[in-house]
Amino acid sequence: MSIGTTKLCHIAILVKDLDRALANWEKVLGVKAGAPFYLPPASEVPAFTDGKPGDYTDCRLATIQLENCVLEFAQPGANPSPWKDKLDRDGEGVQHISFIVPDREKARDALKAVGAPAPYHIGYWPGGTYSFTNSTPQLGVEINIKTDDDNTAKKARLLSDPDFHKQDL
Repeated sequence: MSIGTTKLCHIAILVKDLDRALANWEKVLGVKAGAPFYLPPASEVPAFTDGKPGDYTDCRLATIQLENCVLEFAQPGANPSPWKDKLDRDGEGVQHISFIVPDREKARDALKAVGAPAPYHIGYWPGGTYSFTNSTPQLGVEINIKTDDDNTAKKARLLSDPDFHKQDL
């Protein structure tokens, strides 16, 4: 059983100083990073960690587009978040590898088959859903499973019923 794809979306790297990291990567790769941005509010992109809605608006991100992959850089803010937890626990470095899958259930079954737990973090943006699974003991890194979904109706339901996200865990 497999996750159903070999389509790598991005590799996420946690950093303490986003501007410094981007400047160094730009020098090393000879490419320009995208403009840094903050994660949008939950009213636009609902997200849940350990079953609880979160405010991740102080997490700053930027990307560098490579030929075959995206490097995603995250500088967590002071608010609790999966990014801050990992940075505080393990320091700077890779947080997760992200794959776009056609079937979330199949991907989760494949991760479960190697002993990975259920996702601990799930988020919804207008064009898709993502979930973080702490598969580090099994795979050496967390896995982020992404799907391309129209979440317009789901977002409204999530904002009125925060427990609705449990259907996707």
